[in-house]
Amino acid sequence: MSKVEAYKKLIRQFYAGSLQGTAKENFIKYIEDPEFLEAWEELMEQDTDENTSLKEPDAAQLFARIKSDDRVKNSLTDIPDRSVSKIKIFKSIATAAIVLLLGTAAFLIWNQNEKEIDQIAHLQNVDTELKVLPGTNKAQIILENGSRIDLEKIKGDTVISNGDFDIVKTADGSISYRPKYPGKESSKLVHNTIVTPGGGEYRLILPDGTKVWLNAMTTLRYPVQFNKDIREIEMTGEAYFEVAKVVKAGKRVPFIIHTGSQKLEVLGTVFNLQHYGQKIVTTLLEGKVKLNFAGSDHDGQYLSPDEQATFDMASNRVKKIQVDPFYFSAWKDGKFAFEKTAIEEVMETISRWYDVEVIFKNELKDFQFSGTISKYEDINKLLQTIELVGGIHFQLKGRRIYVMK
Repeated sequence: MSKVEAYKKLIRQFYAGSLQGTAKENFIKYIEDPEFLEAWEELMEQDTDENTSLKEPDAAQLFARIKSDDRVKNSLTDIPDRSVSKIKIFKSIATAAIVLLLGTAAFLIWNQNEKEIDQIAHLQNVDTELKVLPGTNKAQIILENGSRIDLEKIKGDTVISNGDFDIVKTADGSISYRPKYPGKESSKLVHNTIVTPGGGEYRLILPDGTKVWLNAMTTLRYPVQFNKDIREIEMTGEAYFEVAKVVKAGKRVPFIIHTGSQKLEVLGTVFNLQHYGQKIVTTLLEGKVKLNFAGSDHDGQYLSPDEQATFDMASNRVKKIQVDPFYFSAWKDGKFAFEKTAIEEVMETISRWYDVEVIFKNELKDFQFSGTISKYEDINKLLQTIELVGGIHFQLKGRRIYVMK
């Protein structure tokens, strides 16, 4: 059934005064849809052309009655000729009709057809549900007791009180922690977890001042107050870190990140850490880090700026190379940046950010892409840009991207 036909059925129920509950309340919202007005007009013309007596009230007669009703006629302006402004006429009268009929007793009682009402709602929402949009700032915080805070629903400049600390959402949308009793050390570590979904990212400031940018599909578990001798967190996904330097009794307090079977230790540095699937990629921008790998003979790997280590947990191997860190941290600044990157990896990145499914119709093992594109580009333009390289084509159907030669 087309959307117009579905609207016609709903309008007939409206004529009969049989709409109930939520359907009755929502009916007036359909006035904003031109296809609704088209259905109403076609129904009027159909009733007139057929010249038959309908079970429901005749549309033209109903409109005439509405226009003469004292409760609504004062709210209607002079109605121009139909050929001049069809949508304006129907919108004006239809709104008045709804106001009148929703406030008067129904003269026929029909059972509401919930299936058809649901179909209308589905037809209205389907375009929105299938439209592919870039990611936005959205995440959830899971508290120690398991309860969740949806950060997308909280306005900026909001303070959430929780035990001995406050969670603060600043005007720019980032999250930070503030102890209620500064200087007081807790006897027990209390952990929170922040989770970004597909198509989401977020910025977090840890209790020690460390700044963390979380990419899509990332989970970070951290204490709301760090131990005085060591700072430890756990992560999967991808995040960019600017680790704060903390000194206690003249010694730097180590900062450690557990990612799969890799342990990363820093003293004060800037780096990007990615862990999706079986590979852990550490890219250093500033400072120095030490990498250890559980059950591996590659412990004690050190990275200097512009170096990258890739640990394959499946094969238990580590590969260290020189790189341009820009291509591995540009996402933090709103860009996709690729340099001779396999198309599979490119599409994985796009899939996470636009929250879509990618299906390869052909094997494209040798295809690579280089370029920098805004993360907030329209998905069709982004795919067209990649196609300019030649030898590859995309087809977007709903929330699926088909990749083919």
